[in-house]
Amino acid sequence: MKIIKIALINPGPGEILEKGRIVAGADHFYPPLGICYLSSVLKRENYNVELIDQAAVGFSLEQIVKWVKKRDPDILGFSTLTASGSGISAAKTAIKAKEWNPNIKIVFGNRHATVNDFRILNKYSQIDVCVRDEGEYTFLELVKSFENERSLKDIRGITYRDNGKIHRNEKSGLIKNLDALPFPDRKALKIEYPASFGSLELVPEGFTSMVSSRGCPYHCTFCYGKRSVGFRTRSVENILEEILYLESEGYKFINFVDDNFTVSQKRVIKLCQLLRKHNVDMDWMCEGRVNQISDEMLREMHRTNCRFLCFGVESANQRILDYYKKDITPTQSILAIKKARKAKIPFITGSFVVGAPGESFEEIYNTLKFAQKLDIDVPIYNLLGTMPGTDIWDEMVEKNILDEDKYWEQGVHISDIDPNGVPTKQISNLISDMLYQFFTNPKYIIKESFRNITSFYRLQSISRFLTHNIKNFKDFHGIKSIWNPENV
Repeated sequence: MKIIKIALINPGPGEILEKGRIVAGADHFYPPLGICYLSSVLKRENYNVELIDQAAVGFSLEQIVKWVKKRDPDILGFSTLTASGSGISAAKTAIKAKEWNPNIKIVFGNRHATVNDFRILNKYSQIDVCVRDEGEYTFLELVKSFENERSLKDIRGITYRDNGKIHRNEKSGLIKNLDALPFPDRKALKIEYPASFGSLELVPEGFTSMVSSRGCPYHCTFCYGKRSVGFRTRSVENILEEILYLESEGYKFINFVDDNFTVSQKRVIKLCQLLRKHNVDMDWMCEGRVNQISDEMLREMHRTNCRFLCFGVESANQRILDYYKKDITPTQSILAIKKARKAKIPFITGSFVVGAPGESFEEIYNTLKFAQKLDIDVPIYNLLGTMPGTDIWDEMVEKNILDEDKYWEQGVHISDIDPNGVPTKQISNLISDMLYQFFTNPKYIIKESFRNITSFYRLQSISRFLTHNIKNFKDFHGIKSIWNPENV
């Protein structure tokens, strides 16, 4: 079979969220770097590739199937995640595509395909292959095998169906040299991404995302990354090269979507120094751990236009932090935020997780109240969810609290299944009350107003918000699910 065309889809979120669940920021999209990297690798080998971000363009099932038919690809690939429901959405599209063209090869990749490969292939006969773990080189090898009609038995990192039987080949191993990868093919998406928080756009046009490392060296029990992604970084020189390229292409704002951007203070400082040396004039944002913060690093970040810094505070209760294996303390969170304020980072947010197994109402209240005591601009409240590939999922299954067959495709909020926890509706009501208290606190309003008029960047951002987004404020809750810690 001679391969002519390949189509790659970042699926929509699907319709899996039950009424009453705490979810917001569903319109908060980043460029799907996974399929962008795949496209670059394939195009380097002169393959014809087209991409679409269904989640961002908002295509229905009928519209995305129409898009596929118009492209008439030989191979149709999906980047799937469990918790967003994109695996279910992709499966529905795959069924329609296979009905239309029984000869089309359908491939699932990303985390959902990695941990649910057997389940996916057993349930959906329309799906031919699951690519596990990092897919750039594995998918390229798969494409070449389809092209030359070769057996798939020697391709590491795939699970596939052959003559009615499902075969799982050995692991492919992690990509050791991330610098060898070409830069993501962002242009192929043909879409302008707004930098937004929830439904509030706060930064100018020319926004994109970027990853400077993969994985994380920590072992948080709610996170998927530590199991199969490992931890590797790109060289500072390679990161700088991509930033310079993005600047030349007219981009103005970068969101570093690393699991842990500040894992190495030395690396961040070196990058910032190189950015200043090359007179890079771009704004950027990142996430950081509260136990990896220094005055010197924060000063360098401020000098190179770090505009938003989000800290994973998670909980005010040491018992819960220890359960999550976060290796931090509430005191470290307080200190890190104080240092970021001292360094004059314009916007500081804190991320909090509530609804852990057995977490009491008092502990949840303590965390939400703690957010009001911290000197942050916006709290991000996460209702803890779990999915295959995480320690908490395995724990809940072992305790017979979680039915794998029922939840493997979409994950589940712990508060929906934990007999010893606080019910979801009760947590939701408490969060709404505490958010109202947070944003209507007179001290907070005065403090934020003063910062807005004394910071030119903040003044610009708030003006832009008032001009374009005040109509959306009724839809903003500062709440999201912890389904997808990174969107790579």
